[in-house]
Amino acid sequence: MNNSHLFICFAAEDRYTIAEPIVYHLKNYGVNIWYDRYAMVMGDNREEKNLKEGAGNCQYAVVILSKNTYESPCAMEEIAIIENRYKNKEVTVFPILYELTPKNLPNSLTWIKELIFKEVNRQTGTREICNHIVCKITGDIVQSNTYKSISEIIVSNLGIPLATNAILESYSNVDASNINSRVSLLYAAYLTLIYSIQRKNNYELYMIDKIFKLLFSETRLCLKVDYRELWLLENSISILVGIYLDENLLDPTDRI
Repeated sequence: MNNSHLFICFAAEDRYTIAEPIVYHLKNYGVNIWYDRYAMVMGDNREEKNLKEGAGNCQYAVVILSKNTYESPCAMEEIAIIENRYKNKEVTVFPILYELTPKNLPNSLTWIKELIFKEVNRQTGTREICNHIVCKITGDIVQSNTYKSISEIIVSNLGIPLATNAILESYSNVDASNINSRVSLLYAAYLTLIYSIQRKNNYELYMIDKIFKLLFSETRLCLKVDYRELWLLENSISILVGIYLDENLLDPTDRI
């Protein structure tokens, strides 16, 4: 198994109140999740599957901390592995304090305070947390691209369809506060590219497809979309352009 997956660390008592809602939203975004109920069955070796394949081999880890965490030997064992890998710069950690405040963290977990974390409870919900997580994941992918932003794509005279470039130019001229219009334009740009790409088994492409379909469906229903979700779509367009150029082996000066 490759290390591009996201591991969910939590105490069993927090499964239904916080862990599964997070899993639900991340799956809707197409994120590759290592979750015990998806990856383990009776008879599996816990150390091999949960600790080595899960906590020990993930690129990202969601660590849910609650009053139940400290009483869970399994969760604390996973956290120890994740902490060691974090200090070796091998994993990105997303800490979530569930019905807990930073002052309640024990000394053994003070390293968590080095990171940006989110405090949630039963009323606040988990969707915003997942937006943060997927922004980070897509942002990391974008960093490996030559063109990392919409503005760079527009001015670089890339060999992407002229319709894509025209739509992105229109996008850049729309008022920043008009989020629904901006989402619609990015969705149109996505459509001009997605049907020209043949590599349908590409994991990044699968995730981008899920992201666009989810957020555009919310726009159609007039549901609230915020700036972080727009940021997520911009990342996704940059990734999609990279896939398109790579697949077509285009010289940046070529125009379609």
